[in-house]
Amino acid sequence: MNKEIFEKKPLIKKSLLQRWFKQEPDENCVIEINNLFANKPIESVRIHDMELIVSKYGTAVFKSFGLNMEEFYITYINECCKNGIISELELSNIRHLQSLLLIDNSTATYYRRKLGIDVIDSVYIKLLKDQVLDDTDFLHFNKLVQFFEITDTILNGIKDKRNTQFTEALVRPFIAKKRMSFNEMTELETSLKKRQIDLSKSTKKMLNKYLSYWQLEMEPLKRWGTNQEIVKNEICLYEENDIKWFELRSEKGYSSYKLIKRGSIVMTNKKLYFFSSDGVSKLTYGQISNIQILPDHVLIKKHKGKEPKLTSKKDQVIFEIMMKKIWQAYLSQNWPS
Repeated sequence: MNKEIFEKKPLIKKSLLQRWFKQEPDENCVIEINNLFANKPIESVRIHDMELIVSKYGTAVFKSFGLNMEEFYITYINECCKNGIISELELSNIRHLQSLLLIDNSTATYYRRKLGIDVIDSVYIKLLKDQVLDDTDFLHFNKLVQFFEITDTILNGIKDKRNTQFTEALVRPFIAKKRMSFNEMTELETSLKKRQIDLSKSTKKMLNKYLSYWQLEMEPLKRWGTNQEIVKNEICLYEENDIKWFELRSEKGYSSYKLIKRGSIVMTNKKLYFFSSDGVSKLTYGQISNIQILPDHVLIKKHKGKEPKLTSKKDQVIFEIMMKKIWQAYLSQNWPS
């Protein structure tokens, strides 16, 4: 790996005066250190190796070429960070390199923090996406956080952003279909728990609502109590208040749905009742050709006559589920006893 980072370079030729006075070009000290790293793995380079080079040029070289030493340090860290995964050996090498290059702790901390933010962000993203996750992954991640000395404020900012993105991606399919099964809820909670992520109260509330919709669809039709006046031998299967009844009306050559009335709907095993201030409207299922569930409304298709569009103020999804279930029960004549 070192050869990919540090490429061996030729030394600078001595000038005439340097040959006369048996001096070495100071720049060659930096080149020899570079070539040392190019020829040997960082972990096998010893302080003695550095001392042999420095002895040829004088100890002042670290001051004169301090920025070059820092560049060696930054270059190595940056290369280790490229794939977003830093091994224990690389962490050890980075510490070792600091001591070899005589870089003080404050300078090393500055560079590690500067480079570490992107590394921690990248590693955390991969951590969340990892399908096979265990405690050792988090232990290594926490070691990286400590090594790069990432502050709690920065770390929490990274986690909040990436946790939100990860959670949003997981719940997006359920938002699209507005349904969630027990198994899907369990899988989601298990996945988030492994990643130490808590669902927000609002998201949890939303998913519980989707779970209730799924349950409602799965469970069989049941008898439903009502205080409205219906035929005695009919079974009430659903009742809801505050339903709006729209019908298509033409005005000045344009047709649009107009609110005709609002009231309560009662659905039995025989017919649909609509109770409003204008009285009671009744539709037997034999009068209906289809009940269509459309975005934000239910359309009652009739064999003849005006076709009403109904909406619920309480919960449109529950209203749609019940309308669809009762219509399917009528088609199959599978009524609760």
